[in-house]
Amino acid sequence: MKKIYVLGIPAYHEQEEMVFTYAIYENGEMIDRKVVYHEYRKPALVGMYSVMLLLKEIPELKSEPVEVIVNDGALIEQINGTTSTKNKDVLKVAELTRKQIAKYGDRISIHSVAGNYQAKLEWESKLQL
Repeated sequence: MKKIYVLGIPAYHEQEEMVFTYAIYENGEMIDRKVVYHEYRKPALVGMYSVMLLLKEIPELKSEPVEVIVNDGALIEQINGTTSTKNKDVLKVAELTRKQIAKYGDRISIHSVAGNYQAKLEWESKLQL
C-alpha cells in the first residue's frame, strides 16, 4: 500500500499562493515528492483543497489502495461530516471533498497525525520539512 504524506500551507493574503506538498512512499521508499503552488484559497479551506489537488495530481490512485496522512484534525472532521462549524464555505467545500473521495471507494483512507508527537515527527521527516 502506498502512503502519501500531505501538507497544505495557506496564504494569508490574496496576492499570495498556497503551497501544497506531498511525498509518496511505497514499501518505505520515497517514489515521488512534489511541491505545487496554487492560487489563493481561504486558509480554512486549504486542507480540503490539498486533498482534492492530490486526487487530481495523481490519477493512478484510483487503481490501488492508498493511505493519505495529514497533520490536520479539523480536516478529518470536515471529511467525516462531524465538524461543528457553521462556516458556509467550509461546509460547501467539505461536501465537494467528500464527493471526490467517494469516487475512490474504500481504496483511500485519510488520517491525521495531529496530537501524536511521534507520528508527527515521522510525517515531518517523510515530507522532508
